[in-house]
Amino acid sequence: MRVIIESFTRPDIERMKAAVSRLADPLKGAQEGASDDVTINLRCYGGCPGQRVDFRASIPSRGEAEVTHVDELRDVDERFAAAVRPEELAALARHLDVETLMGLPPNKDEGYVPDSLIGSVVITAGNARITLWFPLEDEDPPKGENATMRIERGQVPFVLRASMAPPSVRPALAQLAAVVNRLTGHRSPGAG
Repeated sequence: MRVIIESFTRPDIERMKAAVSRLADPLKGAQEGASDDVTINLRCYGGCPGQRVDFRASIPSRGEAEVTHVDELRDVDERFAAAVRPEELAALARHLDVETLMGLPPNKDEGYVPDSLIGSVVITAGNARITLWFPLEDEDPPKGENATMRIERGQVPFVLRASMAPPSVRPALAQLAAVVNRLTGHRSPGAG
C-alpha cells in the first residue's frame, strides 16, 4: 500500500484528528462546535482502452454522498447522490486513526502495471490530506485468504486482499466498503 501525506503544518494534522474525532462522536462534536469537514473519497479504476472502469464515491461529513460509475465494456455511465446515515459516518470515523495512518510507511517505490485495477482512498480535512493507493482485483481472493474491502458494483467486484493492506487500516477499509455498498444497494459481508 502506498501512502501519501499532504499537509501544510502540524496544526493541519491536529485539526484533521479533531475533525475525525468529532465525526466519531456526534454528541461530543455538537458540544464542541463546528469543525473542519471530513471528506472520504474512494476511487477504483483501471482497465485497457475500451474496457476501462472508473468508480468513485465521495462521502462528506456533511451533505449527501456522490457516486459515479463508468464501465466502458458494459456501457455503464451512472451518477447519483444518496444520504449517508449519521451512524455510518460515526462508525467509519471510529475506525479512522489519523495517527496510525500518518505512521504507515510511504512505500514510495510501489508502482502499478499500466491498465491494472487500482484503488485509492483520500481522507481530507481542512488543509490535510492522506491518500492510500492499493492494487485491486476483480475476483475474490483464493481460499484461505480474506478480502479487506469488496465493493459490489456491476458484474465485476473491486476486491482488496487483506494481505495487501496493513492490519491497522483493514477495519476502516471494511467499514468504508460497507457504507459504499449500502449506498449502491449491495451488502458487504463481515463489516459493520
